[in-house]
Amino acid sequence: MNFEEIINAMEDLVENSWSLPLSGGKSVVDSAQILEFIEDMRIALPEEIKRARQIMAQRDDILSRAKNESEAIINAANAQAQKMVSSQEVYRLAQQKANEIVTAAQNSAKEMRTSAIRYCDGLLEQSEETVRSSLAALQETRKNLRK
Repeated sequence: MNFEEIINAMEDLVENSWSLPLSGGKSVVDSAQILEFIEDMRIALPEEIKRARQIMAQRDDILSRAKNESEAIINAANAQAQKMVSSQEVYRLAQQKANEIVTAAQNSAKEMRTSAIRYCDGLLEQSEETVRSSLAALQETRKNLRK
């Protein structure tokens, strides 16, 4: 018998026992039967405790595995989130570098255009000066020819 069955049998024994008149609810119970139930309880109790310990060990194992699994899921989610953040960071840095390159190229183009305009203006100024001086020389030569 298991522990619960023994307790049920003891309960039945007490409920079916003879009540003593004028004793305030006391009953006559077979002491040999009660002692036998107590002995059965001593035998059954270690088995019940062993079973309870096994159940608790299984529960602890299940909880431990669940905890490990949840930690693994959390770690995987964190790694995935970090990967996504990292790829977004790489994209952001690439975009920033591309913007810097475009800005530098635009600035360089402006500087080249300004330099080219200055250079051309300088050449035109020199040409104008050369033409003026040639014109002045021509005018002087014509003037000398007319005299």
